[in-house]
Amino acid sequence: MKFKNFTKIFLFVAIATMFSCSSSSDGDGDGNNNGNGITSIIVTPSAQFVDFGTEVTFIVKTNQGTDVTSDSTILINGQSITGYAFNAVTTGQYAVTAQYEDLTSAAVNVTILPVTVSIGIETAQASYNLGERIDFVVLAYDNDGNTTDVTAASTVYRDGAESVTGAKVVPNQVGMISAYATFDTFTSDSVDVMVNDNGTTPGSYAQKALIEDYTGDWCGYCTRVSHAIDLVLDASDKVVVVATHVFNGDPLQNNYGVQLANAFNVSGLPSAFINRAQEWAFPEPNNVAQVTNQATGNTNNGISIVSATKDNKLQFMVNAGFAQNQSGAKLVVLLLENGILLDQTNYYPEYYGGDDPIEDFMHNHVLRHSFTNVLGDAIPGTANSTYRQYFDYNVPSNFNPQLLEIVAMIVDSNNEVLNVNKVRAGDNIAF
Repeated sequence: MKFKNFTKIFLFVAIATMFSCSSSSDGDGDGNNNGNGITSIIVTPSAQFVDFGTEVTFIVKTNQGTDVTSDSTILINGQSITGYAFNAVTTGQYAVTAQYEDLTSAAVNVTILPVTVSIGIETAQASYNLGERIDFVVLAYDNDGNTTDVTAASTVYRDGAESVTGAKVVPNQVGMISAYATFDTFTSDSVDVMVNDNGTTPGSYAQKALIEDYTGDWCGYCTRVSHAIDLVLDASDKVVVVATHVFNGDPLQNNYGVQLANAFNVSGLPSAFINRAQEWAFPEPNNVAQVTNQATGNTNNGISIVSATKDNKLQFMVNAGFAQNQSGAKLVVLLLENGILLDQTNYYPEYYGGDDPIEDFMHNHVLRHSFTNVLGDAIPGTANSTYRQYFDYNVPSNFNPQLLEIVAMIVDSNNEVLNVNKVRAGDNIAF
């Protein structure tokens, strides 16, 4: 690959200091070399690091500064060349010396770097199913036959338009996708990928559980539930948390949280519900098992999510699978944000060091947006089938795109959670 100019200059200076300018013949300064005072010569290349195909020229000077290039012989790896220009036939490092009369210079190394000659774009498979993500890979090929993954520095075009999610693409319909890439001054040939709808529906799904924590930065007793959530997440990786900030001017409150609080008659904090079906019993830190017991075994329906994101663009597909008929099934899809720093009131000396307030408390799993009705949109719960829904979202500037997560759940006609799953925005999670 090509070196940046400043890199070449740095390496030139660093390596040049390693070489002596002395001659391999020791002159005594009083008659050596025809008595003219010339005791050594030095050969200087036009560059010590060059791209393959670039000509390197040489200048030979005496210790007195006289240019004797035209009267000197240049040797590359010990073999003389005609003239004082060199164009390598292969990449690699070459030792350059010069001879002038009875003097030989110290060696200077010239490195010929491989260069990109073309790029290509490829995928792991020739065909994908809806509900799967296509990850394109862009490779640069150099003149030595080596390949380098340059996907991160490339631009991918999908069906003639730049892909808004970069090299990761979530298809939203069946058919052929044609893609090509550009990198530096190079453009790849196109690759065609077929998108089908032949995916199978699993016969069972891992059971996961949901905690919905109604909380507030002003709520001094809410740190008790926050601590309990930490204990649950330490005990199980099958629990999904949604933190809904409400009341008293909490800066993270939004209409979606207010709608949920009203729907479940939340009037005081803290309040935490498991699977939208039962309240988490007080004191919550002593009742971790009440949650983890709901996240064991297998069940008849489940959720998978595939997503892709770049800058402020988020595209994803939620797949709801059903092994048996589920009457009254609904889909809820939420967007959460992690890592929000906000002072938190704390009335408990035993939690979080007892500080009150806890400065820059890290609020995670914060409800920021709902893509569906907060109580769910009706979907067909047909046995041995998968329902898919595609979402295309512009992330607001006050959200951190790197810290978002997607939560999707299947609920029944009584709004109780049947199963739930989550994924970091830009990643995938299987059923």
